[in-house]
Amino acid sequence: MRTKLTYESSNGKEIFVPFQYNYLLQSLIYNTFSPILAKKLHDEGFAYEGRKFKLFTFSRILGKGIKDNNKLAFKNGISFYFSSPKNEIVEDLASEGIQKMAFRLLGQEIFLSEIEILKEPVLKPKLLIKMLSPLTIYSTLKTEDGRKKVYYYRPNDKDFSNLIEQNAIKKYYVVYGEAQETLSLSIKPYRFSVKENLSVIVFRGTPIEAYTGIFELSGTEKLVKTVYDTGLGGKNSGGMGMWEIWKGGEKNA
Repeated sequence: MRTKLTYESSNGKEIFVPFQYNYLLQSLIYNTFSPILAKKLHDEGFAYEGRKFKLFTFSRILGKGIKDNNKLAFKNGISFYFSSPKNEIVEDLASEGIQKMAFRLLGQEIFLSEIEILKEPVLKPKLLIKMLSPLTIYSTLKTEDGRKKVYYYRPNDKDFSNLIEQNAIKKYYVVYGEAQETLSLSIKPYRFSVKENLSVIVFRGTPIEAYTGIFELSGTEKLVKTVYDTGLGGKNSGGMGMWEIWKGGEKNA
């Protein structure tokens, strides 16, 4: 289920956020959840093969902010999309958001002014998609001296699509509790430039290489549905991997 959330300032003024705001939005989402759900998702998530999946993602802030020194100013509040395959997660967010009177965001008092449930699009086995938040996939490798090193894959790397597929199948198992041998997913760049679409997201002090752009996504319909709800690739609960069906008439990728 996908929703559009709008938070406004309690005093009617603009809302300021830093250029690197992913962690800030994630914290706002956790503060909107009920304490019980927030603790469960943060501490436990949904475990599979030694990994913990939060099973939610969110987009970049919709609309452009005005640069103000080292921050962005949004005059009419901030809006972004939130998505999860677990309806109870979305319902908890909506219910708690309505009941709570105010939230703090970098010292600013804000409130959840609007929650819009979005109509699900027709998800076909082959789609052109636009990233609403950057896409990342990575491996943790060991160097010769035993240290760990994170390698972020580029969309034109040969292993990129396969790793996205493996990640999606794990999410499918977590969501549906079953495995199917026929599951498949493939992603490849359609309108994309490694240089122009690279987006370095600094999350809690750690730079993460991720990519925007237009991609061709194809695969088993249930797996396409899974990554529509959960996001593609890694770091979804940090605001990465959300996408929408691309409208071919758009001029900007």
